[in-house]
Amino acid sequence: MSREDNHSLSTESLAESVPESFIPEPVPYDGPQKKSMVRRFSSAASLFFSAVDNESMAANEENNYLELMDEQHLNDLFCHDQLGDQFQKDTDTEGRGSTVDLDGHKSSVGTVDGRSRATSAATTTRTRKSSISASLMKFRKINYWDEDFKQDRKKIIMTFAENYLWLILGFMASLCIYWGAYYRRATRFPNIKFGVFIADTDVGQLPAILGPVVKGFFTQVPALHKLGTFDIWDFDRINLLAQSHNNTISQEVNRQVHHHKYWGIFYVRENATLTWFQALKSVPTTFDPSNTLLEVVFETGRDYNAVTNYISTLINRILSAYASFIPKTPLMPSLLLTLSANELMSVLANAPGLITTMPNWQINDLIPVPDLIVLAPLQIGLIYLVIFTFFQFVFTIEIQMFIASKVKGWRFILLRMLASQFSYLVLSLAFILLNLAFGMSFTTTFGNLGFLVILCFGYLLMSSVGSSIEILVLIFGAINPALIGFVMIFVSVVNVSPTISPIELCPSFYRYGYGIPVRNAYDLFHVAYFNAWKGTVGLNIGVLFIWIVLSNAMIPFLLKFVAAKKAKMEQAAAEPVIEKEMADPTLGMNAETAANTENNAKILADTKTS
Repeated sequence: MSREDNHSLSTESLAESVPESFIPEPVPYDGPQKKSMVRRFSSAASLFFSAVDNESMAANEENNYLELMDEQHLNDLFCHDQLGDQFQKDTDTEGRGSTVDLDGHKSSVGTVDGRSRATSAATTTRTRKSSISASLMKFRKINYWDEDFKQDRKKIIMTFAENYLWLILGFMASLCIYWGAYYRRATRFPNIKFGVFIADTDVGQLPAILGPVVKGFFTQVPALHKLGTFDIWDFDRINLLAQSHNNTISQEVNRQVHHHKYWGIFYVRENATLTWFQALKSVPTTFDPSNTLLEVVFETGRDYNAVTNYISTLINRILSAYASFIPKTPLMPSLLLTLSANELMSVLANAPGLITTMPNWQINDLIPVPDLIVLAPLQIGLIYLVIFTFFQFVFTIEIQMFIASKVKGWRFILLRMLASQFSYLVLSLAFILLNLAFGMSFTTTFGNLGFLVILCFGYLLMSSVGSSIEILVLIFGAINPALIGFVMIFVSVVNVSPTISPIELCPSFYRYGYGIPVRNAYDLFHVAYFNAWKGTVGLNIGVLFIWIVLSNAMIPFLLKFVAAKKAKMEQAAAEPVIEKEMADPTLGMNAETAANTENNAKILADTKTS
């Protein structure tokens, strides 16, 4: 047999031994995992300032950009893939699995057959991007306004326009809520309720003089009605209410303020005219009409921000108007008519201040707050509390991914919730210790137990806000991960706007503040730190518990929604890739594998031809 025959026989045997349905299979990418974001930024900066050639720089920058803007990277950052996988059916995980180590690296194992090509499409994404980046090195750079760059230029412009649209919408939706809380605020001053308690009454032949003058001030000065609403009480009404609570009239006035019936009460003390008349008769040297007959009562500790910024200002404006009004009234002539000529001469000789000094209002702050350190936790500090609950979610992503790769189903959900609740407890402890370090006492209301009480209040706040943030992150992460940053701003603005201002001075829309976590925790902190009225403690705690229970109850259903939406997106993204791979088996392979496949195909073709 000749050499030609031997060669022909060997090639024919080779051709027969290769099945006709042979399709070269792609080799999965087994290279190094994607670098961290900080590492990629560092590499990009080093490349920019180094003396490398332009083509190498372009390739590396393109690769960094592709990886940085990868939607999969955003999903990994907020754990959507791992959380969603817990709700995939068991049949979806047959033949493949995934694990995540504590460094956040994800590895997957699976078969590559006709059914599993959709799942392997995501595995080859980084390989294809590496191929794209490598292929870009072969092309020269062009100018931005070149004709060849026209289509890309349009895409860039549209992308910028879309980004600006989302930024403007987020800006408007968030900050307009805060801006709106101050809209036309001065026109809503009449929503502030004040009480005018006039306990001055006729005694025998002596008529009440001071009480009617004060009543005329609050009823006959139209400008006052732009500063609040005034509920006027006479002696009989006040006395009846005081007796029902077994209080004196002064005690009942304080009770009405402490129980939040009024922001403040202008109180004409009991038998004020009689007290002044007796002083004129006896001519004492210690009696002072300027601070003995009239009293204005309020509590700074009821709502520190509201009282210091608005209530005290309104009261001062009312007292200023009173100082201008009282000299023009017949108060002093009417009082002097009750004296004889000898009594009048005695007053002028011994105590002229009794008839030259007009009665003025004594300020009585039932719960003063002299230490300005409270501004920190009760104003801007509230925003920071919301921000740190958001960071708690971000900081625990890696451990949640690790748990998700090891624990399935409801056990994972339970562990995830417990981990979050423990984080909120730690943040609450840090909050109270910080306040304690700056001198805020926790023993004012509950004694030494105040530490535990404030710790519980802080935990309820952190848990209620943090759970709602987790829900919003899951929703926006499934729709558009780039919107997750707005969650923190939106939750902060929605909670703080009706908290640092009296809801009575905000538009009606802001009455939602009675049902949000921060506002209710704000009231609880006033009780714990300042001994404010405890009548709403049960309601405040109940609102916070409702937020915690409902938010955590929604999380499993939202995870299922995220899993279903992620599966649809992966399927839609994988279909065109599968079609291209079926048409070109070398698509998605690295250069070496593709070259080997092409060589094998050529050898097979030559063999069949021979």
